[in-house]
Amino acid sequence: MAQRRIQGVSEGSAQGGEEMKKIGDAITMLGQVTVNTNGHEIRLWDGSFRTGFRVTKFIISIEAPTGAYEAVGKLHTSPTTGSISQWDWGDTQEIAWSAYGAPTKAGQLYSVTDPDNLIIQNLYFSNYGTADSDFINYYIEMQKYEMPEWRGALSLARNLAQGNPT
Repeated sequence: MAQRRIQGVSEGSAQGGEEMKKIGDAITMLGQVTVNTNGHEIRLWDGSFRTGFRVTKFIISIEAPTGAYEAVGKLHTSPTTGSISQWDWGDTQEIAWSAYGAPTKAGQLYSVTDPDNLIIQNLYFSNYGTADSDFINYYIEMQKYEMPEWRGALSLARNLAQGNPT
């Protein structure tokens, strides 16, 4: 079974006295995409390895929350994911997961975010729904950070790593 190693990108941690610093206030991104989407792009890349984003909260909901529909979603750092209906917490490219109404309880929410995530380039949202609804809503809270280039490059390599570490 694959096990995921924690990299440790918490605020203030650094080597050689260089720290990650928050830039500005928290950022909120809201949107709606078609049900059963694989890899909806959320553009964050500013062209610099000295800045990155950390997702702090991720929630999804179906378009018509009064129905008894189910939906799952995840945020990942690759343009597509192997399965839109399954989660793999051991995959270094998956960073946040959320479910609405699953299993079969309308309105029930579930969400977890890897606290060590740090996105250098773009973020991608995939979802799967068992509903007659056409759309899934997403809500993402993020914080922007400034850091040394070596940390940005290291985080990018982690974000693009393939498969599960063994």
